[in-house]
Amino acid sequence: MSDASDVFENAPGYLRFPHLHGDRLCFAAEDDLWVAQVDGPGRAWRLTVDRTKVGHPRFSPDGRRIAYTSWRSLVPEIHLIPVDGGPGRRLTYWGSPDTRVCSWTPEGDILAVASHGEPFSYFTWAYKVPTDGAPGGKLPWGPVSDIAVADIDGEHKTLLLTGTPPHEPASWKRYRGGAMGRLWLHGQRLLADLHGRLDSPMFVGGRIAFLSDHEGVGNLYSCAYDGSDLRRHTDHDAFYARNASSDGSRVVYQCAGGLWIVDDLSPDSIPRRLDIRLGGPRAGRRPYQVPAAQHIDGTSVDETGRASAVVVRGSLYWLTHRDGPARTITDTPGVRVRLPEMLGVGGQVAYVTDAEGEDAIEIAYLPRASGDRAPRRLASGELGRVLEMVADPQGERLAIASNDGRLLLITVSEEPAAAAGAEQSEKTPEAVEPSEAVTVLIRSINGPVRDLAFSPDGNWLTWSHPGIGRSLRQIKMARIKDRLIVDVTNGRFEDENPVFTRDGRYLAFLSWRGFDPVYDVHTGDLSFPLGCRPYLVPLSSATPSPFAVNPEGRPAAGGLDPLEEEEGDGVVTVEIEGLENRVTPFPVTASKYSEMRPVAGGGLVWLRWPISGALGETFVNPDDTSGRPTLEHFNISKAKKSELVGHLDWFAVSGDGTRLVVLDEGDLRAVPSTESGDVDTTVWIDVRRIMHEVDPGAEWRQAYAEAGRLIQAYFWEPDMCGIDWGAILEQYRPLVERVASPDEFADLLREVLGELGTSHAYVSSARRNEGPAHYQRYQGLLGTNFVRRDEGWMVKRILPGDSSDSKARSPLAGTGIREGAVLTHVDGRPVDPVTGPYPLLAAAGGTTVELTFVPAEAEGGPRRAAVVPLVDERPLRYQDWVAKRRAVVRELSGGRCGYLHIPDMGGSGWAQFNRDLRMEVSRPALIVDVRGNAGGHISELVVEKLTRKILGWDLTRNARPVSYASNAPRGPIVALTDEATSSDGDMITAAIKLLKLGPVVGSRTWGGVVGMTGR
Repeated sequence: MSDASDVFENAPGYLRFPHLHGDRLCFAAEDDLWVAQVDGPGRAWRLTVDRTKVGHPRFSPDGRRIAYTSWRSLVPEIHLIPVDGGPGRRLTYWGSPDTRVCSWTPEGDILAVASHGEPFSYFTWAYKVPTDGAPGGKLPWGPVSDIAVADIDGEHKTLLLTGTPPHEPASWKRYRGGAMGRLWLHGQRLLADLHGRLDSPMFVGGRIAFLSDHEGVGNLYSCAYDGSDLRRHTDHDAFYARNASSDGSRVVYQCAGGLWIVDDLSPDSIPRRLDIRLGGPRAGRRPYQVPAAQHIDGTSVDETGRASAVVVRGSLYWLTHRDGPARTITDTPGVRVRLPEMLGVGGQVAYVTDAEGEDAIEIAYLPRASGDRAPRRLASGELGRVLEMVADPQGERLAIASNDGRLLLITVSEEPAAAAGAEQSEKTPEAVEPSEAVTVLIRSINGPVRDLAFSPDGNWLTWSHPGIGRSLRQIKMARIKDRLIVDVTNGRFEDENPVFTRDGRYLAFLSWRGFDPVYDVHTGDLSFPLGCRPYLVPLSSATPSPFAVNPEGRPAAGGLDPLEEEEGDGVVTVEIEGLENRVTPFPVTASKYSEMRPVAGGGLVWLRWPISGALGETFVNPDDTSGRPTLEHFNISKAKKSELVGHLDWFAVSGDGTRLVVLDEGDLRAVPSTESGDVDTTVWIDVRRIMHEVDPGAEWRQAYAEAGRLIQAYFWEPDMCGIDWGAILEQYRPLVERVASPDEFADLLREVLGELGTSHAYVSSARRNEGPAHYQRYQGLLGTNFVRRDEGWMVKRILPGDSSDSKARSPLAGTGIREGAVLTHVDGRPVDPVTGPYPLLAAAGGTTVELTFVPAEAEGGPRRAAVVPLVDERPLRYQDWVAKRRAVVRELSGGRCGYLHIPDMGGSGWAQFNRDLRMEVSRPALIVDVRGNAGGHISELVVEKLTRKILGWDLTRNARPVSYASNAPRGPIVALTDEATSSDGDMITAAIKLLKLGPVVGSRTWGGVVGMTGR
């Protein structure tokens, strides 16, 4: 069947996750559950009104209830609702991010999968959940991703799908890595030689049905119970069949936003599309207002700091700082505006627009300056993806950094003809034909340039130019009149953020060129965490360095001599000879700096960031890893630093450098640029005056097109690996009109990016819900295994925790509560004998609760303990998991084999690797377990450690010999992998094999090494 041309004729609605029972069909759309007649006329009706993400509804065997997964809380939980109306009930309180309903048992229990109580998210086990609210029991099948049960020939049989990745087949089409999935019928593997991604296993009409893309596109297949007689039942050639389910005789599935049904699995059965029409107003597509303060995307301040051009969610507004109204500059639904730049003092603002489908420059006239004049549009289609844009102080030209490495100059001053034509009354942008006004100043072959800045006289432009590798950068300057390019630094270090001081005498920049090594307190390694500092370059040898020693000494009051303090006129004179040799560091502490900007008086402001560990454990509260920066001012003439703002998000400088506009947790204020603001000098800017209305449909159309352009611009292979990307975008574009929630739009984009057939093509929803935000807090978790006994809910085991990992704390450890105690009350509320303590801990994560226990064996009266429940148990259970496996290795090897598990190749993985490295490599053999490794970027560091060789021994009196090199493996290495070893985990296993460090044992890894750069 060819479904590419006529699949969009259904009534609007992006329909997903179907299931059926009798003549009724349930599915998800618009962040709610719906029920409709399978073949009858009429509209579907809403079963829930939560307007929050839902998934995988399943009718009960009697058809009276539906179990489904809902994100009403911060993570998915199982809910139950009657089909004929009435209140629903929440059944689980697991706090697991991957809980999913799979099916029902014939006896009326719900079958689900979740990683509840497991050390990894991919460790989803099957659970049988009763409908009376009891927590449910774990089934003994090990990690599985889907489950179904049926009575076959009088015998209870279980169908399992194992070994699948976390991504759905449609979001990585034609995947052929180690996690394609394994299908099992009661312990017997089926279709082991079928090389395709398996999904949605079902018992249907005496056969096993499933989805697979082994022939190139996801379709419905079935086989006999022994795996023979493979049949294909659908012939979709453009879109994947997804999320199939069955009532035992029929199969329904989603495809391209619509629902399809296969009435039976006979060879001549033909799939048909269901005509499902939604009732209701499609609330997810109606316009709504948003608070501007939470959606500010960019700001450019006018010359004196009196007003700013503010981008709010892709539209541009003119906002006076003190009183006055807000004025719309441009607000066209479906058009995104970004990177505003004031053009001198002429009452114009430039910005990037995608109104014509590609980035272009648009120049608008501010209302106070010129009334209603149409904006001018320049260079449409000539710019690539604009990453940065700055204007010279006179407002005559723009400098643009493009994604393809070009540094462009654009002349924006009006021609006489354009000025004459600007008096037209309509505000339709006036297109300007391509001309010599756009010139390429330089092109990088190592990625895009960045940190553009003009000199105060507009005659010079400086920027940071990428060098060899991923981190080296050098500062360059160009003279505008003759395009002379000068190297300020030689590219040995990472130099960035160059700016001219406003007096024109100096160039300042930030550089990571400090090499003051700090000893690693655990392994003795050395690193350079304090490498950044601002540097100053006098542009002329006649200009003394303000930090140099004067033969006459300094004035008694400090600072420079009066003659030296005289501010320049902004005219820049560059003496090229010896420029690199005049670089001198600022007398400030080496730290982490960014966003350096020149301000009035020849001074500079910058952001200084706290130095912290990759896991944030240096902060007082390890849960808060934001580490917000401090805004500092440096007075060059006095060589003095001062703090302007303690904490902020970002800032912008006025045209004359006298004022700063600061955004601090949604509050916008204007403050002086050279001193701390007080009540008289600080202006709190009322952003509520900007009344921005969002048109979701137009916004999704724009976002879809922009996502397509981003992929085209950044995909690692310029030819898109032979994919006709333009045709793919056109194929899926009509579906944008069907979506009605952020989650539906994200789902559509995932399927579009899935056509790339590559890893790391991820999409996250912009908002959690289609409707208003619910009050949501994390489930409280106690790091304890409870078991139901006649006397109540008894503590079976308290996980011990690990004091070296702040996230692996055990709430009950150290409280005096012992195993065997019975939990009777939570915050004074009695624990229900059926549901247990979990409902009482809903929304209690991270807050203090009181628990009341009756000790085991009548050890005394009830005991009360105040604890702070966890929001995530996985770090705690992970450390317990590692300890158990290390104990097994010790026992089986007689203490002669070490064991290291590396959970990822990021900060937490590096910490875990080094946590036990010294102890484990001291044994004659070593197991390096990378099963479930979630990837990252530090595999090279791990390889460096594992490839160390013992060349000798350090002998110290009264101590055991120590190996040289230190912490080197003493014998054979064996690596363990599985299908969840991914990304940089794939790389470490490949490196171990290539370097012949030892055998790699286990299953094929995930196979996703097309990474992402964060651009």
